[in-house]
Order: sequence, then C-alpha cells, then structure tokens
Amino acid sequence: MVARGGVRLKDHWDGEEAHEALNSQRWDYVVLQDQSTLGVAYYFEGKARVTSDAVFLPYAEKWAAEIVRHGGRPVFYLTWARKDTPEDQAALNYAYIHAAKKTGSIVAPVGLAWQQVRQRSPTDDLYYQDGSHPSQAGSYLAACAMYAAIFHRSPAGLSSHITGPAVNLDTEKLEPEKIVTLVDLPPSAASRLQAAAWRAWRSLEKNGGYVDVHPTSAPAPAFPQGEPLSAGNLAGTWSGKLVFYPAVGPVEMVLQLRPDGGDWKGHLTIHYPPKSFASESLDLSDLEVENSEFAFSDPQSAGVNDWRVKFRGALIGAELSGIAETKSDQGGSPPMVVLGDWALHKKNP
Repeated sequence: MVARGGVRLKDHWDGEEAHEALNSQRWDYVVLQDQSTLGVAYYFEGKARVTSDAVFLPYAEKWAAEIVRHGGRPVFYLTWARKDTPEDQAALNYAYIHAAKKTGSIVAPVGLAWQQVRQRSPTDDLYYQDGSHPSQAGSYLAACAMYAAIFHRSPAGLSSHITGPAVNLDTEKLEPEKIVTLVDLPPSAASRLQAAAWRAWRSLEKNGGYVDVHPTSAPAPAFPQGEPLSAGNLAGTWSGKLVFYPAVGPVEMVLQLRPDGGDWKGHLTIHYPPKSFASESLDLSDLEVENSEFAFSDPQSAGVNDWRVKFRGALIGAELSGIAETKSDQGGSPPMVVLGDWALHKKNP
C-alpha cells in the first residue's frame, strides 16, 4: 500500500515509492485511486468540487500501461462524492470509467454503490465526521465493491467482522505485526452494503464492465441581470452574507456605497467567523459603477491567502447580489479557482 493523504496519481508517478512497490514483486491486481477532487483545486461556494479529469487522465493512462507492462491488471477505484456535494458523483463516474474503458482496466464501482446506499438507506452513515473519508460502513462498502469487481462474485454472506493489520496514521504505513479490528458491523447493515456493492458491479458487468458516462460542467455562479443603477437606489449601507471562502463558511459582508460628484466611493468590510481570521475593512480603490452593474476588488483577502478577489454586483429588487472570484497559478497544474456569490440588503438609515 502506497497511499499518502491528498496525493495524486501524478505525484505517485513523479516520485519513487510507488514505482519501487510495483517493481518489488509480481502483482495480479494493482488498485489506482486519485485524490478526492482529482487533483484540481476548484472551490464553489466554499466547497471543494470535482470539475475535470485533466490532471487525472494522463497519469491514469501512464500507470495503467506500466501495470500491464509488469504483468498486472489495473483496477480503478471509483471513489465517492463528498457528503455535502453528492452532485459531484457524475464527474467522478466519468473520470474513472472513461479512464478504465480507455485502458481496458477494471472498475471497482465504490462510488456507484455509495450513491445507491445514500439514496436507499440514508441511515447507513458511510462518512467519517469530516464528510470526506469513510466510516467503518463506508470502508466495508468499498471492500465489498472491490471484492465483486475482482472475483465477479457476490459479497453476500461474507463476515461483517474483519480484523487485519493496523495503519499508522502518522507514517501512513501498514503495521503487519499489529492486528486490530477494522470493521465490526451489525449483520443487517453488512447485508445492505453487500447487496449495494453487488448491484453496482452487476450494472457494470451487464454492459461489458463499463456504463455510459459523459463529461460534466464545472459549477459556477450565475451573474444576475440587474436594474438600472442610480444614486437613489444604490447609495447606502448594505449587509448580508458572502458564500465564498473554503473551509470558513458564510461570512458577513458589509458594503457602503456613496456618490462623490460624478464618481462613486465605497468601503468593504468582511467579518469572518470567530477565531478564523481578523476582520477586513478597506476603502475600494477600483470601484466602477456602470448602467446596471458595478465591480470592485479586495486586493489582499485573508480568507484566500491574501489573493486578490474580484467582485461584480447588480441590483435585483431590494437586494444587491453578485459573484466573487479569484484564481491562483499552481505551477504547471490547472490554476486554483475559488468562486462564490453574495446577497446584501440595505440597512435602515
């Protein structure tokens, strides 16, 4: 097992450890799993999203070819969407199934089974408390899907109590000498997970090992069509929520706008949740007001590593609403993209 947290197939390819493991002996099967968002840093409304296989696919192909060259069979571990973004499952399905079909590899349909369980048996909580990693039930479901994919047999009736080598969470290595209980589930829960894994595999098997998948679009905020702006309807103090920053949650946003001769002046305040970051308060040096929209920026926003955040806004009835975005170069990888939206209401004078 070579499975350091957050590592992409690209990182494994560029490093030595995974190659050394592959070269160390003959393997019947080698399981390939990428980082949970496929190595693309894309955030929408504060949540990490799955948007593209641009980083994943080239290295999925490289690893599959290398495994075949060593006499093994590649198995693509089709992972699950995070708890708060179930809609990302379609993008994961496309990435893994497309790569597996292109390389003639096996698909272990963990994410397909996961989706079934979330819909049919929502009381079976598959997630660890972080909403990303698996609980015992999630790990068991993954094992059942892997079993079905490799052996083409139903996992029904297999034990719901499993022991095995521990994993050291500091070194991320197996400890073969330390045997622990890995999973201990009620038989009824195990039976539901076994059935879901088998249904997921059968859905692939009856279609030659794959199902039809299609690329998905990256989520993005829609910019509203606004009303004509004037001193009478735009000037004042507006406050509300900005849903933008990763790992912070909605923040309080206060925007002050006033006409100044033939120009406009503005001030932006952002209040982060307690203990996260110090509040921001700044005059807007680049505020531009046009007929039905306006724009400005925060040149160093604490919630995104002091990067520049661009804002656009419009007036919709009694509400100012708009979008925020920033991008940062990632040195050869797709840029980190952060997108969000905001809605403000005018404070009483």
